[in-house]
Amino acid sequence: MNIRRMGPADIISVVAIDTAAGILLPWSPNAYARELLKQTTFCWVAEAEGRLAGSLTLWDVVGEGEIANVAVHPDFWRQGIGRALVQTALDKSAELGFPRVMLEGRASNLPAQALYRSFGFEEDGRRRGYYANGEDAILMSTRKTE
Repeated sequence: MNIRRMGPADIISVVAIDTAAGILLPWSPNAYARELLKQTTFCWVAEAEGRLAGSLTLWDVVGEGEIANVAVHPDFWRQGIGRALVQTALDKSAELGFPRVMLEGRASNLPAQALYRSFGFEEDGRRRGYYANGEDAILMSTRKTE
């Protein structure tokens, strides 16, 4: 597996990964293209077996980190790709001196929540009915960016 910065040529594959992974609020290709231009956005992709397997976007939100999205293609679930992407984001957060990193995720996505908890994320709250299907979003954060 290789983690590298996302480039414009990766966008269509990243959108396809988001769809395959069941992301409920997927970004458009134009949204990813805009994010790649921002100085406060950091986007990575994971390559495995000769193809893109996952992606993660980290925002610098007024000096704090926010994992805006993370997705791994189902063909690569439970192979450590999500873990490697989150670790990359936390390493960048530590490098930038962020005191905290936040994220939100589907309440039903227990495997993702377990992954985040393994990095020290704790639940901060919920956004009731946040997703179009009526599902709640779980808000999580960690102060451990080292």
